[in-house]
Amino acid sequence: MITRKAALVGGLLAASTTLASPALAETQITLAQHSAVGSINDILANQFKACIEADDSIDMSVAHFPAGQLGTAREIVEQIKIGAIDMTITDTAYMSNVQPELTVWQLPFLFADWEHAERAMDGDAGDMTRELLLQNQNLRVLAFMHNGFRDFMTIDKPVTTIADFESMKFRSPPIPIWLKMFETLKANPVSVDWSEVYTAMQSGIVEGMESTPEGFISSKSYEVAKYVTRSGHMYNLMMMIISDQVHQGLSDSERAAIDRCAANFHDAGNPMSVEANENSYADLENLGLEVLSIEKDPLADLLSTAWPAILEGIEGADKIVDAVQSVR
Repeated sequence: MITRKAALVGGLLAASTTLASPALAETQITLAQHSAVGSINDILANQFKACIEADDSIDMSVAHFPAGQLGTAREIVEQIKIGAIDMTITDTAYMSNVQPELTVWQLPFLFADWEHAERAMDGDAGDMTRELLLQNQNLRVLAFMHNGFRDFMTIDKPVTTIADFESMKFRSPPIPIWLKMFETLKANPVSVDWSEVYTAMQSGIVEGMESTPEGFISSKSYEVAKYVTRSGHMYNLMMMIISDQVHQGLSDSERAAIDRCAANFHDAGNPMSVEANENSYADLENLGLEVLSIEKDPLADLLSTAWPAILEGIEGADKIVDAVQSVR
């Protein structure tokens, strides 16, 4: 929760000792996120913190809590909405729980490649997403970034055809679009939060998972799996967001610093994410995993049939779909 020095004076005086206390910044921002320490999101959050605290025009500090220290992705967003946390790095998948139109960003095989996704985030689809979250959730998107294209990882059963998915237990985020996707594949989704993926794989609660290649690395899931199937079946978009109430409560110079430092999330984060994900395949092979292929056209044809069911009842989703497809 954003704090001002004036609000802390009484407590500091009451707790004063003969030892000198470190000076507190005039404005303190709390940034919490669920990604692992050492992940791209963690690195960029630390860069944001360093950028803010190096700005001599303001007196602001950022308390960064990675790896779900303050809750799951969903819990962190809920805490931002009630004012307990100020900022987070999250994705359109988790945010689709509160703003269903954002489901569009995860539609299987909607995006052709990295360049297509970047045109969408920088264009009308990105603007619509910002407006929806600002107007309906009081959340301001400071910047977008690639999370990446997702693949499948399995413990001991290779997946190279659509038939191989049948009856397999796959980790699924607690998000409707994943449940519908696995239902279409005739697999069995098991809802597991990201922070518990490794344990679920290790214990055999699930037989596989899906994530970006970089996500396989940062979660260390490669330690309990043998196979990765390159499918690129789903794209995911990351966002750095802040409570709009917090943003509006800052001074002009503080808001300018927040906006400037957040731009690095997009400008440095996009090429970093592309490089990390593309390089992760070789890293996974070096770690002993077998990287497999699957015919994408039949998989795309099958999963595209799930679009109507996925978007059923989500008013306005078609406008974002059209915006994405217009820059294909």
